Amino acid sequence: MTVRLHNIVTGALESSYATSVFGSPEKHPLVTKEELVPFGYKERKYNEDGTVEPGLMVPVPIWFIEGEDKNILIDTGLGDCEEIMELQNQYGIDYIATKTKEQEITTALAAKGLTPDDIDIVVLTHLHFDHIGNNELFKNATFIVQKEEIPFLISPPKFTNFYYREWQHKITAISDRLKVIEGNMKLTKNIELIQAGGHTPGQMIIMANTMDGKVCLASDFLYNYSNIRHEWPMGPIWNVQQWVNNFQYIKGNSDIIVPNHDYEFFEYYPNGIIG
Repeated sequence: MTVRLHNIVTGALESSYATSVFGSPEKHPLVTKEELVPFGYKERKYNEDGTVEPGLMVPVPIWFIEGEDKNILIDTGLGDCEEIMELQNQYGIDYIATKTKEQEITTALAAKGLTPDDIDIVVLTHLHFDHIGNNELFKNATFIVQKEEIPFLISPPKFTNFYYREWQHKITAISDRLKVIEGNMKLTKNIELIQAGGHTPGQMIIMANTMDGKVCLASDFLYNYSNIRHEWPMGPIWNVQQWVNNFQYIKGNSDIIVPNHDYEFFEYYPNGIIG
């Protein structure tokens, strides 16, 4: 028996070339900017009437893993968009966050025949805001996170990206159901959690056995397919050497590699399901 992986989009975030591609070069002797930018890339447009047309919008997915004895979810996705935009604005970030009614997490899970109470295990790949936004809804779940992530949400250094102390309740509120791990973990016979780092200190990737082969759900270790094609990290990076080393691990141990924030995924899997 293997598992099926269901991509469930919980909203969209505005992104940029700088966020998508480390260094965001305008010119390079070996590759063009046009080759490096991700699927659907466009620049933000400021209109004369003061309105703004968002630039690149990227999906914010969670993953439901079907086929194990327990119902497993990877991350809890995008929370309240207005709250997120107000919070980020305090840190000088004016990216737009959106979601449709269908992308509300309870509605999206219902489309899979699930409610938040049906979820037994939630794996938090890391503790950036767009991966923990709906933690409080999963009343019956055990949450799994790397030990190194917790201090960065509770009391983040001022220089860190996307950890917000204002959201520390997203982890403290579930502390009685929090399983803190250090390093890799065999979750089930088909699912392994790998601490890959790179993007954040405790960034995890998910290795899953499916009918289509061994799948790496890369979470934010890889933002987009351009990161894969050009072996080029995303913009927000914690440890470049970890990224280089563990990208080679992913390439050598995966039949399918799935980045986290790229609508190009649906060009290959229109129904959002692998396996």
